[in-house]
Amino acid sequence: MENRRSQTNSDITTWELPDGAIARLGQGIIFDMAFSLDNASLAVATWIGVWMYELETMQPIALLETERGIVGNVVLSPDGQWVATSNGDGIIKVREIETQQCVAKIRGWHKGTSQLAFSPDSQYIVASGRESGDVYVWCTKTGQYVTSFEVRVTLKEGEKHPTRFPLCFSPDGQLLAYVSGRTTLTVRNLKTKESFAYLKPERDLRESEHVYDLVFSPCSQFLAASIQDQTIPENIEVQVWNIDKETLETTYTDYGGTRAILTYSPDGALRVADVYEDKVVMWDASRGEKLDTIEHLGRHKTDHRAECLSTDGQQFAIATIREIRVWRAGSPAIVAPHTVPNWVPDSLFFSQSDKMLVCKYWNEGVVFWNITQKQVIPFLIPSRGRGKRCALSPCEELLALIGEGGQTLEVWNIMSGTRIAELTGHQSLITTVVFSSSGEHLISGDVDGKLIVWRVQRWEKQHTFIGHALPFRAASFHPNGKQFATTDGGSIFLWDVTSGEQLGSPSVDSTFVTLYKGDMRQIQRQIQPRHKPSSNLHSITFSPCGTLLAGGLKGGIHLWDAATLEPRMGMILPESCSLVVGVVVFSPCGRYLASGSWWNKTDKVSIRLWDVATGENIHTFWGHTTDVQDLAFSPDGNILASSSYDGTILLWDMKPFINS
Repeated sequence: MENRRSQTNSDITTWELPDGAIARLGQGIIFDMAFSLDNASLAVATWIGVWMYELETMQPIALLETERGIVGNVVLSPDGQWVATSNGDGIIKVREIETQQCVAKIRGWHKGTSQLAFSPDSQYIVASGRESGDVYVWCTKTGQYVTSFEVRVTLKEGEKHPTRFPLCFSPDGQLLAYVSGRTTLTVRNLKTKESFAYLKPERDLRESEHVYDLVFSPCSQFLAASIQDQTIPENIEVQVWNIDKETLETTYTDYGGTRAILTYSPDGALRVADVYEDKVVMWDASRGEKLDTIEHLGRHKTDHRAECLSTDGQQFAIATIREIRVWRAGSPAIVAPHTVPNWVPDSLFFSQSDKMLVCKYWNEGVVFWNITQKQVIPFLIPSRGRGKRCALSPCEELLALIGEGGQTLEVWNIMSGTRIAELTGHQSLITTVVFSSSGEHLISGDVDGKLIVWRVQRWEKQHTFIGHALPFRAASFHPNGKQFATTDGGSIFLWDVTSGEQLGSPSVDSTFVTLYKGDMRQIQRQIQPRHKPSSNLHSITFSPCGTLLAGGLKGGIHLWDAATLEPRMGMILPESCSLVVGVVVFSPCGRYLASGSWWNKTDKVSIRLWDVATGENIHTFWGHTTDVQDLAFSPDGNILASSSYDGTILLWDMKPFINS
């Protein structure tokens, strides 16, 4: 399934591409980071795999673990030989860094891993479960089970189950500390398997408080724990416990960020990284001394993707949706190239020249990609909201976006980079924005089912009415610019632009049972009453010639005659790899249809190419690790772009399949 390419190539957009892809734009959403023991490398876990950075240059040097992706945890072994990862499917893998060979594959927890750690001698890998907190120990080289410790979390009425269960080894490797309850810590002797200490705070922690980080002192006598309060961000404690005496030695409360990351320096000084929404303050807690302040481009705590401290406390890294920033003691902070938001790309539009791809990122802005150079044009238009709430005018000079608060539209002139209009009229969240093919009209729909038709020339309202009983989900203009279709997921309405009159509503359910194309066994199963495709439409689009209307829904695709609104054909996706067709788009020639699906327990998500005349699935691409957000053909039909919840855009070569 994967096309391995040499990573000596400096063009990272071509590393580890799936079959049929010619480039990957973006590096995936970040979830974890880890320093190597020698502080020469930084491993960054993302939803497409693990990027290895050389810290001296902050350039990627390798991309690992791309077979499945969805990597939520990463840790490097102290001896520099191994990298361990866990993914969203509950699989833990150990790879040899030099050869990239997987030496151990371990079935972990269904809901994922909370934390991974290597023993100091690199012989063992330990992990805690995200759901249960149970701790398991395996052999690094073989993945063979060694031992495990059950964690029983007893909650009071109304308390929430913790989702973070930190753990750590003592420097000599003899002890393992872990969270054994919502408010307790356990230290075990790994040789005897016996509990060495049982630590419980002197005060009862609130239900919103939990242990965020753990670290042993170099002498293994002390254990430091940071306590995070999820409801009061500035209410952070760092507790230091005497293991032998099972007593609380010291409590530090001088921190005002959202969480604290801990480590000890080799001389025994406790280092604390106090993480704020827009900065990190480095402390020597033992001396009560502020070491440095690192400013970053986060605006609020949800912008933070991951952070880590080196084991000697000399380096700290933080990833936000805008950058990766690395601090070194005594040196200015350095930043990794981070040209696009590390967030979800959704709406896609090609320019007529085929050289530019316009993409909106969730809650961040609109980015312009130079497709030839596979680089971002240094210009970003801010935007708000998630989903396809962005529209490019046919003349490619105007962008309509959701404004602050989600109830207004902003219109930007791309050439000048200025906002030229702000449109008001919605009292609830706008969900749909579409320009007409002629550029004369713009339509917008909201969660209350309200529809507004705007005259573009003067940005005036032409029609305002309730178009659906449910929230608008998608809309599409007919190529003639005189009609448009809308859906709320359960029904489709066709409208006249000039009069605002409803022209009809095609059936989306039982009339298709005799019109499905595909494998006969799948069709027979699909037409059974309990297996009929849901009328839960997620996207609609007209063919370039205007003769067909296509809709993507659960289990397949429906085609209607655009003039009569009669059903024409239904295409069914294989049950084993299909959940919902989230987006459909016609090729410029109109002979082909591309569809993108949501994830359904497969390693990768399918993007399918269909022959419109026959309903045949002529090719399937496998590349994204999770839901496809949008698809767009280049005007010449040679490239298909796909955006995904995994944080990347893939460019697919259509020339072998489409004769434009």
